[in-house]
Amino acid sequence: MPTPPSRIPPRLRLPLAGALALAVAAAVGVTLLTQDDDAGHRPANTAQLKRACGGLLPYADLRDRVPDDVRGELDEYGTLLDPGQESRSLLNCTLDWKDRGGLHVEAATLVNPLPQEVRTEDLLAPGHEAPGVTGRLADDKRLWIVAECPNGITGRARKATQLYVGVGVDKASARTEFRVAVAVANGIASRAHCGTAPAALPTRVIDTYEEHDAAGGPVGPGDYDDIRVDEPGRGVRKCAALAAKGSAPLPGTWTVTGDLQDSRLLSVCGGERRTDPNGGLADPQPADLEPLAFDTASWAGELGADAYRDYHDEGRYPGFDDRSDTITEQDAALALWARSECAAGTTYHRVSIRPNLAHLADPELGGHTLTHAERAGLSRAVNRLMTSYLTAPDGWPTAQHCHDTKLLGEVEEWR
Repeated sequence: MPTPPSRIPPRLRLPLAGALALAVAAAVGVTLLTQDDDAGHRPANTAQLKRACGGLLPYADLRDRVPDDVRGELDEYGTLLDPGQESRSLLNCTLDWKDRGGLHVEAATLVNPLPQEVRTEDLLAPGHEAPGVTGRLADDKRLWIVAECPNGITGRARKATQLYVGVGVDKASARTEFRVAVAVANGIASRAHCGTAPAALPTRVIDTYEEHDAAGGPVGPGDYDDIRVDEPGRGVRKCAALAAKGSAPLPGTWTVTGDLQDSRLLSVCGGERRTDPNGGLADPQPADLEPLAFDTASWAGELGADAYRDYHDEGRYPGFDDRSDTITEQDAALALWARSECAAGTTYHRVSIRPNLAHLADPELGGHTLTHAERAGLSRAVNRLMTSYLTAPDGWPTAQHCHDTKLLGEVEEWR
């Protein structure tokens, strides 16, 4: 059977063929554009990173994090960017790459509270510290640092001589986060004419509580046996006098640890009565009410006011109230506060002791009611600790030339 003739008139065959080809090409083009719509964003994202957060981010530390397949979203405000606006922040900046990570930076004068508390127990908790940087990154919390501005910096409120920077970078190392924080603090200090030299970006970050398996490697899930813990701050020089044989202010044999920030704005030490390898108390075992643990800390300038506010909010400050002499908590502590003038300004000091209450403070038996002599003995112990801390030749208060010290009072940290 002969092939039926084409139904397309001859005069339309070539034009229509061309139109069909153009339609196919257009369809392919639409497909390619659709496929490429999620790619090719790196140049714009890179440019955005350079200008984000007032242009203060350390580009070299962050450029490899810039994605190509999503657009970056930037949200930022603060008096650093717009001096005339009503904001308590110097800078509050979020750069988000949807489903690819991002970062957040906040900075404010220390007229505003720090985003994390800086009580003694917070400063001694496991975390990361960078020598030469005041601040830390505690587990499950955001990194914070404090920088000085001796010429004064103005946000919305009154002038301040210290500022903080808080940083969170998704899936980043502690070193990267510290470098971001220091870079931002340097940039703010420069723009505010603080009169300080730029701090070096940290090259080393220390894990203050390192766990290793039996072979010295990282601890994996389910590893419970043969785990070794290293505390780089154990025996640190500024704390050593508090445990020195023959001159320690408290009876017994002690191990001490301290922060590694090398800061002139804060310092912390902690001590524990030495234990034997099996975890029991060392011989001779401490008598009832003898100190089992102690800690010491100092905070200078606005950081000191911030720390004192943290304790004040919990009712742990001199003169809060007169507590009962009956103790029902085995972790009860007696603290003593003082205030000095030091290199970085007015400084708060706090020391505390935790007495041995293992056989005394049983709430089911009504706890233990301190006699007048026992209460006086605890007071003598905490005062000896404060004196030793303030006068130790290698201690932080001596290094910071603290003087004109005034005792503020004791705090019975029990209910």
